[in-house]
Amino acid sequence: MTDRLPLLSAQLTFGLDAQRAGRRGTVTMMFRASPGHLSTADVRQVLQSVVLRNPALSYRIRFSRGAAYQEWYPEECDFAELHTAGADAVPGCVTEVIEEFETSLDGAPMAARLIRSPESDNLLLVLDHALVDEQSMLLIKRQLAAPSAPDDSQLARYQAAIHDRKAFEDAAANGPGIKFWADRLEAAGEFPRATGRTTRVIPIDTLPSVAIPRSFRGSLFPYVLFSIHRALRDVAEPGPSVIGYPWGGRNGAYADVVGCFMNTVISLDPPGARQAPDAAGDFVRGWYREIDHADVPFPAVTALGSTFSGSVTALLSYTHAGERTVRIAGVPVVEVTSTHSRPPEVCSFMAAAQVRDEELHLRLLLDEEIAGYGAQEFGSRWRHWLTTAISSFPERKP
Repeated sequence: MTDRLPLLSAQLTFGLDAQRAGRRGTVTMMFRASPGHLSTADVRQVLQSVVLRNPALSYRIRFSRGAAYQEWYPEECDFAELHTAGADAVPGCVTEVIEEFETSLDGAPMAARLIRSPESDNLLLVLDHALVDEQSMLLIKRQLAAPSAPDDSQLARYQAAIHDRKAFEDAAANGPGIKFWADRLEAAGEFPRATGRTTRVIPIDTLPSVAIPRSFRGSLFPYVLFSIHRALRDVAEPGPSVIGYPWGGRNGAYADVVGCFMNTVISLDPPGARQAPDAAGDFVRGWYREIDHADVPFPAVTALGSTFSGSVTALLSYTHAGERTVRIAGVPVVEVTSTHSRPPEVCSFMAAAQVRDEELHLRLLLDEEIAGYGAQEFGSRWRHWLTTAISSFPERKP
């Protein structure tokens, strides 16, 4: 067994930055069932099964002589049952659990709390962001249905997946995409310095949804990016705006392996670049050129010697709605979205767009004290430009 493994691009981007700040970056899942429907013993058993089936959840980010790596550190899931007087007390419990997980750098790989109230059973899962990607979250949700014995070959497969991805990233970091991003960053001009970061937990704003025209064909994703950039111009964001977003590309041979196999890609928009009548079309064509070079690891882009330091204006999460009802230990539960969170250290705010039932559902996590503009102000401009873009411009490929 290999006790130490290298870090990958996504782990370096978020996990390492969070650790240097004395915290762990987190992702959460929350599920709700009718009161008394979830058995404590069954939930504990299925959660322990998830940890044992996924070696990624038994690795930790460590440092040695300035070098970062991930080290094998098996431990059981941190599970407990809590009781509250009512549903209003559940959000406070959730915040406390997340805070404790973030500040415990040597804690368990996954924290879970079965929070019972007279109105519902609530199961909260908290995982280290540096250890799982979106595909991994889907895998874990499927595994929650029933406990299963660990596969003895899974550890070797996880290690092989890490080395495979590391070789892929090393090749991309020395490929032709480097020149593309060097030129892109140089042409963008002077990047603003990163502002101070918050440690506050703040509410997540849910914006009115945006209808998708029936006549629209192609990908909505670049239009979501375009509208965020334009909204930033309207609220007087100085300098080039930079939006980071996760981009997949894991080797299909390891599609069933839980881990963090993605890259953070940046979308650049220099000041004054999008005032032409065909601004959205120009942006989309530029985005296709950027995505042709999405394999270049984010740390390699930040090391190119430009004034871009790696702090992005915003992070975008773009998903397609899946089934909201899943099973935990055989019991049907509904996945619920968070109402409060903390913006990551590397950005001023987070934007989320989800495609569901011919609509784009938008959410915003924006700290007004850090950003210098209001969530409602930005949100209204984002919706305006998104509606305008997808209603007026058919998709164009270069």
